[in-house]
Amino acid sequence: MDIFDIENSVIPAEDLHDGVDFIGEFSAELQQYGNRITGTSRETACARVICRRLADETGAKTRLEAYKAYPFLGRGSMPVFGLWFLLCYVLYFVSFAGNRLAGILLTLLALAVFAAGAVAMITLQFGKRKLKALLNQKISYNVVSEFSKNNDKMKKERVFIIADNHDAVLGNFFKDHVIMSKLSHVMVPLTATVFVLFCIIKMAVGTDTSAKITALSVVPAVIGVLGVATTMLRFSPFERHAIQNNGIATSIAMTTYAYFVEKPELLPDDVRIVYASFGGENSGHGGSEAFVKAHPEFAGASVLCIGDIESGDLKIAERNAVRRIDFSTPLVSVIRSSAHEQKIDISTMPNDTLPQKLKSIHGFTSDAFAQNGYRTATILAEKQSADGVDFEINDLEKLFSVTAGTFIKLMNEAAPQTDEPHAEEPPATTELKVTVLK
Repeated sequence: MDIFDIENSVIPAEDLHDGVDFIGEFSAELQQYGNRITGTSRETACARVICRRLADETGAKTRLEAYKAYPFLGRGSMPVFGLWFLLCYVLYFVSFAGNRLAGILLTLLALAVFAAGAVAMITLQFGKRKLKALLNQKISYNVVSEFSKNNDKMKKERVFIIADNHDAVLGNFFKDHVIMSKLSHVMVPLTATVFVLFCIIKMAVGTDTSAKITALSVVPAVIGVLGVATTMLRFSPFERHAIQNNGIATSIAMTTYAYFVEKPELLPDDVRIVYASFGGENSGHGGSEAFVKAHPEFAGASVLCIGDIESGDLKIAERNAVRRIDFSTPLVSVIRSSAHEQKIDISTMPNDTLPQKLKSIHGFTSDAFAQNGYRTATILAEKQSADGVDFEINDLEKLFSVTAGTFIKLMNEAAPQTDEPHAEEPPATTELKVTVLK
């Protein structure tokens, strides 16, 4: 591992050490709210702690913003699809009991139910809210803070946002999450293919002999049990199985924001800096979507998202290859330039091969921003081994330096040449506010 020389950092050594100390302290504090999956009391408690601590640390106006979250969006839809898949198999085996015509009709019904379920699962996996009327709703919270030196409410400001998510990822019923992930990637498409194939064969050849019944029931039964079990057990809706959010991303983002708030001389007069920590982000990226809808006044902002930080192997997500969403090439260039000038290793996430593409199947926080015209990219760091979180203080220094350096470079870009009036803001406050978005 390359050792980061703090002499190369854009942050003075004392501020860098103070920031890293806070990151370690606050991330440890957030561990008290581990397993904080979407809409749970722990997630809400975590959001309140972030809000209060941010107000105390910066004095900037800070608030909670509530929105309707859907736990069965994204990863949470897999167990539901497992139950749906089980229903399809029940219909398939019931079709053996009738005559040839009844068997064909029931098999067609099984195929139709399967097709509807497959469409529904893809819709839910991608976080689409078309079926939200069928889903249970919970309240989740975003934490939002903003700061500006500008007192002229009619002057147009350039907005820079640093964002993270404080919710936890759904786990599964087994300890080895990697094996379950690989099994599901193999078994789910295999089971679906076998089911459709045997439905077609059954309708074509019938089940008028014992040999046909045996051949058309044994293989689908074995594959079906494995497929349904893998699908239902891939993600668990229970808090006790969650993959804990280590709080590093939240602490890094908060420290970067606080650094500029506490050193306003680093901010140009036409700059507003915003901090956002999203809840429910692992349920179809509900937090970032709710934030974008709630804040049209931030349209066109530059947004740096901090994803899961589990090692010192820093990567930039410049594209969601599965959804074909491209993030901001200029922003990616600024991040890389910031890292290069500070002699920090960072690279873009590859997305050429199928396994590489699948790493973006659950999306990035940048997705909602990119789709709404924001300049955005995500920094993340995946585990380098299966033994747990793999990073050191040196890695925290690198990430803090990269994020601060990126904002410094972005803020020093040429300002817009024209001033346009914009909506008047409420007076600054550090009190907690809760806004429920309908």
